[in-house]
Amino acid sequence: MKNLLKGMTSTQSNKLLVAFFLLASTVFAVSACEKQGPAEKAGESIDQSMESAKDSYKEGVEEVKDEVDDHS
Repeated sequence: MKNLLKGMTSTQSNKLLVAFFLLASTVFAVSACEKQGPAEKAGESIDQSMESAKDSYKEGVEEVKDEVDDHS
């Protein structure tokens, strides 16, 4: 590696190092996103439940408003 970098200009070696780190970062990111653990699954389930509860609440509020408007 030293011999390879020795013959290069600083711009070329900088490009090589940047390419290496980009490749390493990409490999790490892809391997980190492979599977969901139990905590991630539970978190998603909680998020979905909260969204469902929020939607139900909003629907209920709209129904009450409609009833109030109908009887006013």
